Amino acid sequence: MRLDELISGLDVCCVTSGADLSSIRVCDVTEDSRTAVPGSLFVARAGTKDQGLRYAEPAIECGAVAILTERGGGKGIELPMRSKVVVLECDDPIVTTAQIAERFYGHPASSLITGGITGTNGKTTITHLTHQLVEGAGVRCGLIGTVEIDDGRERSRAAMTTPPALELSRTLATMLEYECQAVVMEVSSHALDQHRTGAIAFDAAAFTNLTGDHLDYHLTLDHYRQSKARLFSSLKPDGVAVIVGDDESAHIMIDACTDGAKVIRCGPESTKDAWVRIEEESIEGTLAVIHTPSGDFQTRIPMFGAYNALNTLQSLLMAEAILTRLGVPTDEQRAAFEKSLPRLKLPMGRLEHCETSEDDITVLVDFAHTDDALRSALSGVQRVLPEGAKLWCVFGCGGNRDQSKRPRMGAAVAEFADHIVVSSDNPRTESPSDIITMVLSGIDDGQRDRVRVQPDRARAIHDSIMDAEPGDVIVIAGKGHETEQILPDAMGGTRTIHFDDREHAKLALRERRLRAKESNAERAGAS
Repeated sequence: MRLDELISGLDVCCVTSGADLSSIRVCDVTEDSRTAVPGSLFVARAGTKDQGLRYAEPAIECGAVAILTERGGGKGIELPMRSKVVVLECDDPIVTTAQIAERFYGHPASSLITGGITGTNGKTTITHLTHQLVEGAGVRCGLIGTVEIDDGRERSRAAMTTPPALELSRTLATMLEYECQAVVMEVSSHALDQHRTGAIAFDAAAFTNLTGDHLDYHLTLDHYRQSKARLFSSLKPDGVAVIVGDDESAHIMIDACTDGAKVIRCGPESTKDAWVRIEEESIEGTLAVIHTPSGDFQTRIPMFGAYNALNTLQSLLMAEAILTRLGVPTDEQRAAFEKSLPRLKLPMGRLEHCETSEDDITVLVDFAHTDDALRSALSGVQRVLPEGAKLWCVFGCGGNRDQSKRPRMGAAVAEFADHIVVSSDNPRTESPSDIITMVLSGIDDGQRDRVRVQPDRARAIHDSIMDAEPGDVIVIAGKGHETEQILPDAMGGTRTIHFDDREHAKLALRERRLRAKESNAERAGAS
């Protein structure tokens, strides 16, 4: 693509004297100098930890033909003698990069029906359930989220919740190539604040909830809230906003909606536009009545918890909005939903069962890593506990992250769990014992008899499973689908090890079964 075409109409100016932009062909756009190739446009922007200008020279050595940086930054780039590299400047490289990415990859977002989900908790679940419902109606749909990316060609593990703009547009282009008609994605507050989706106009958007999290990045709850609201200001004028109406931040999202967008308020049965009512509930699933503007469903969904019922409602509304945009008739949508709802599957690490039919306890791995998420998960489990069973929770808090939520997480677990096991999550460079002390400060002294402290997460999981009584339910919270643990090293940095809660739980369950068999054999021999 010609460079003049790539930046035409954008807030970009060339500061290289006498450059003929129409003669420069751009074959790649990158923010990583290590991936630059002959013909690359290298974006040298400031990051949260580093300055992109430092890498302009390596990018040029790799063949970059143009450098884009912030206004005034071009003076800091030393071009090799007789270099034909041109230097471009703009006021906001982050926004401009998103616009360039969409243009370079052929405006893929405008060729797909786009659905975005934001909020503190529930994003991953709603994204995955919406994806299943849309595909259940016979529509090929891409998925971008915390757990994985489905680009229509293959599924791959995700590196972050919402990819950077360049990677995002490239992924959307791949979806189009493999005949996707729609995409549903998680849109994090970090991504919104950094304008990673700044070039996308969404057809539908959902807001789940907003509770204290990520304040290490946003610093204030208001900044966190306003970042989330950006998703709704990026709706198309005839887009659909699916918003949990009883969340105290809902009005901020509604006020941010693009003029003309349709707002669907959802929540409990008293909610006007859409609601869900639980009729029966067990650890195997929930019988619920779901009311949407297009009709009612009485269905059994294979998950429990009031929050998962609400997640299902929002997913159904998002799927309706996407399929309607694609021209799928309402009666066809309804028939597809009735088949798909009982077959829905939660994403990896969301109340994921680790036990087998041979085990006498239930072990669930969940990603809950905020006080609100823990409260929702544990209260949901408590509602379906077998009679006489006890609820265990193994959890920790991440290091070098929002410290304010640590005492709240301790209090949330103490509110619902009979046995509290405080361990490590990803301590990173912090002392695990210091983090645990902050967690314990949220638990009343009178409740400490229910608390165990075991910084070694593997040992905490093992001991809890071995000590539980038959019928008990153990929730291992915080890491969910993650397969690594980040620990402090001796040099003040970090080291990363392989660590999967599910693997450790299954190993301990296997040991528990073997011990039970040995014990039964000994008793049989003694008799």
